[in-house]
Amino acid sequence: MVELPDYIKNRYWKDYLPPGITLEIDIPQDKSLIDLFKIGSIEHGEKVCLDFYGREFTFSELDNLTRRFAKALIDLGVKKGDVVALWLPNCPHFSISYFGVISVGATVTAISPLFIAREMSYQIQDSGAKYLIIIDKFMKQYKRATKTELPLEKVIVVNVEGNKPDVPEDDMIIHYNTLMEKFPEPGPELEIEIKPKEDIAVIQYTGGTTGLPKGASLSHYNILANIYQIKQISDYMKDEYIKEDLVAISVLPWYHIYGQTCELAQGPIAGSKAYVLPTFDMNTIIEIIKEHKPNTFLGVTTMFINLLNFPAFKKVDLSSLKYSNVGAGALPVELAKAWEERTGFAMGEGYGLSEASPVVTNAPPWAKKKFGSCGHPIANTLVGIWDNDKQDFLPLGEAGELVVAGPQVMLGYYNRPEENKTTFFEAGGHRWLRTGDFAKLDEEGYIFLLDRVKDLIKYKGHSVYPREIEEILYEHPAVLECAVFGIDDPVKGEEIMAHIILRPEYSNEVTGQDILEFAKENMAAYKYPRQIKIVRSLPKSAVGKILRRVIRDKEIEIITKK
Repeated sequence: MVELPDYIKNRYWKDYLPPGITLEIDIPQDKSLIDLFKIGSIEHGEKVCLDFYGREFTFSELDNLTRRFAKALIDLGVKKGDVVALWLPNCPHFSISYFGVISVGATVTAISPLFIAREMSYQIQDSGAKYLIIIDKFMKQYKRATKTELPLEKVIVVNVEGNKPDVPEDDMIIHYNTLMEKFPEPGPELEIEIKPKEDIAVIQYTGGTTGLPKGASLSHYNILANIYQIKQISDYMKDEYIKEDLVAISVLPWYHIYGQTCELAQGPIAGSKAYVLPTFDMNTIIEIIKEHKPNTFLGVTTMFINLLNFPAFKKVDLSSLKYSNVGAGALPVELAKAWEERTGFAMGEGYGLSEASPVVTNAPPWAKKKFGSCGHPIANTLVGIWDNDKQDFLPLGEAGELVVAGPQVMLGYYNRPEENKTTFFEAGGHRWLRTGDFAKLDEEGYIFLLDRVKDLIKYKGHSVYPREIEEILYEHPAVLECAVFGIDDPVKGEEIMAHIILRPEYSNEVTGQDILEFAKENMAAYKYPRQIKIVRSLPKSAVGKILRRVIRDKEIEIITKK
């Protein structure tokens, strides 16, 4: 039996937590996600919840629409335990569908708006979804899939502008409007028993940058626990830091767990107002900031980099944006400095993953800063550093795989019993999730992410962390975005390569050789990239995370063809 080291047993980070964060909070054991939604509608009633291009929805109105839609789903045949796929961009219909599905005891699996027919078909088949709620603009892709690929019972078609979809109804296809017209009133409350710790609320698919995507089974309790963990931070932020109600720019895609938990599901209990955007539209973001003075903005690294380098953004008064937070990827030190200089406020950072609903750590703007750290574990969460070779915990300061235990950790991968055996282990009376991320803990409990385990580069026996190299490359004034990765080499183990996007003003002045010379001067001889390629774009996930593995695979393909 593996023993827990003292730093975990004693949770020594308790002495270094930022204001407003505690080791433990009370998390309701018997409430479901729909209970939280109801609490929000009662407590915040006529406050505006969502603003979608000028169309405002109050908490009460959204509750009314959601209950009507839930009645329609039951009438359509949706039962407890059924899986319902949502193929929608951020819009009020996504909220109505999400809470409507879980309120009837069914399970949501949300599909990326960037997917094509093949990817959509895979998720529907893998999740066993019986129903699909889809925006009319995606019907072209839907029709490219065959009926054998889509074992669906019904397809509900939505027009986000509220119009009748230009899609004929038949035995399979029905309009959202048709369903809502059948139930003009919500009627009495539904009486459906939900077991929060057992019933799956969401099957959240991972990015799939290595192998096929797999679904993380998140129970009502998993997500509810994470909402309460985040609420502790947002309550302090609202009362002590921002000192006003939360008004957010909501541009993170809700199909992704970051946007889904931290914006969509968090909204009702936080009583926040969100300006909802279906895409990352910088001109619209600028107009929202100018006209409505939002104080909260959750995003990913590439979003903030692009905004800071967008000419029109440089003229905008950003003094209202008191809380901005980076998640779903590392926060480069240079970006953190540039954002604080531009707005006057430090940027927050967090770490999470789909398998943890997603939030694991947080470094809010008011915390003591340690650049390169994603902060401390949030309440009710344990972290440790694991040695895969020795199958034991490592001491403080040593690098290994970050492992996590807490109420937000998933039930397991959906229908993947063999993978679940290698993903979890038991130690010290806790069930630990192996995250696949290299990290280390310092003497004050700050967590420093080094890289993905699978992205680690082995150069002549040395361990090279791509993120560390990228941080240094970002210090060069010409570098806008970059990705570092390893290519197999029979002599060196792996060759270190970097793809770089230059800032427009440097495109004709700086070469790959210039960047290479900079790298040689600023890092150890075994770390600097031996090959640098200037590119126009880098492949990214729907939330803007740079996909190193995709770049690496394309480079291997090019080399193989030579």
